[in-house]
Amino acid sequence: MNLTSLDKTLIAEAWTSRDLYANLEALCDFGSRFAGTPSEAQARDFIAEKFRAYGLSDVRLDPFDYLGWWRGKCALNVVAPRAQTLDAISLVYSPSTPGGGLRAPIVDVGMGTEKEYARKKDSLKGKIVLCSSANPEDGRIPHRREKYGWAVDAGAIGFIYTRHLPGGLPETGSLRPGRLGEIPAVAVSYETGAALKRLAQKGETIVTLDVQNDSRPTTASHVVGEVRGQTDELIVVGAHYDGHDISQGAGDDATGTCLILELARIFAPLKGQLRRTIRLMAFACEEMGVLGSTEYVKQHRGEMKQIALMINLDGAVGGGRKGFTTSGLDDVEALLKKIAQETGYALKLSEKVVTASDNFPFFMEGVPAITMFAKENDRAMGRGFGHTAMDTLDKVNERDLKECAMVAARVLLPLAASADSIGRHRAPDEIKQILIDQDLEEALRAQGKWHFA
Repeated sequence: MNLTSLDKTLIAEAWTSRDLYANLEALCDFGSRFAGTPSEAQARDFIAEKFRAYGLSDVRLDPFDYLGWWRGKCALNVVAPRAQTLDAISLVYSPSTPGGGLRAPIVDVGMGTEKEYARKKDSLKGKIVLCSSANPEDGRIPHRREKYGWAVDAGAIGFIYTRHLPGGLPETGSLRPGRLGEIPAVAVSYETGAALKRLAQKGETIVTLDVQNDSRPTTASHVVGEVRGQTDELIVVGAHYDGHDISQGAGDDATGTCLILELARIFAPLKGQLRRTIRLMAFACEEMGVLGSTEYVKQHRGEMKQIALMINLDGAVGGGRKGFTTSGLDDVEALLKKIAQETGYALKLSEKVVTASDNFPFFMEGVPAITMFAKENDRAMGRGFGHTAMDTLDKVNERDLKECAMVAARVLLPLAASADSIGRHRAPDEIKQILIDQDLEEALRAQGKWHFA
């Protein structure tokens, strides 16, 4: 097999693809694809149909049960020092408030870092926390679920998450992985948050919060297909196809799903020619606290030893330098450096462990797991338009989409073809140490995701 010739063929296929953007349009036109909605089912069936049309083997739905959640009434009002009605939306997996709602003073904890919570810990019990989505200028970036967890631990009875970028946009997201949070939580825009912050600086500010959401058991399905190799050793390549119900979820993560579809299209003709089997997966329910891939790993623990590598393409499309987070795995990093040298493509590599996407459950099982990225790390911007109503098709550049598909294909090809080891599986104690070394223990504890003694 001439890998150089195949490499050029894959580049040409990705760069001249007419399917990539057309598939993105289709997914966005279905709607948000939020878990438990008709648009989710439409996207699921569309992806399965494309997998079959492109020629993947063993195309199937992989179902799992979970706690579904749907938005209901959400009312936030200032009652003192002066009456004011504010716009807000529930955060995903927010429980409903008791009958009649909540009434309490607000306490501003700034960006919601562990240090800021520590300074306010004696004043938070029985209060409603006001917390920004902003990030500190240096050090580790705390996740929304971590900020919420600190509020719960401090005895707060409610949580208001204020976006740190102007534009009248509340930023949604999940509170807990696959279960209801402990206290009601809502999101507000920068402008609403700024008004609340200003009031709190002047004196006691009392708000009422009335949230009524619906939750009940339901079922979702991953979409799975394979490019069969010469062995049963697997490379799993995945991205989640669900989005949030307030937008199209174009960048997060219809683009990642389209990369999966494109890899299906251009690798399917290589059936039987590569050493490793490529399993392409469109994960469900990632936006429910990385729930879908967590359930997949639970249900398929017996096959984890077959997986040589998990490649996550969530958020893998952007205009910045393309690369991968290597989860602190030195052997995998060395191999990616070798691929970069051999292809002449300067991949950017980071040892960071991504804890809030579909690579993480595989990583926790000891499977080598990496995440592709293509956006510059801008602390000030945070998510940008992600998780807001503005995550729409018009924000996606088709050229970026094609270049990212090209890079993903060029990296996947030698990984699937080589007889050499990609990286060894890690024992639980080794995984634990990597997380400690990256200062993630307390963050994961706050999120309820630390599963070590």
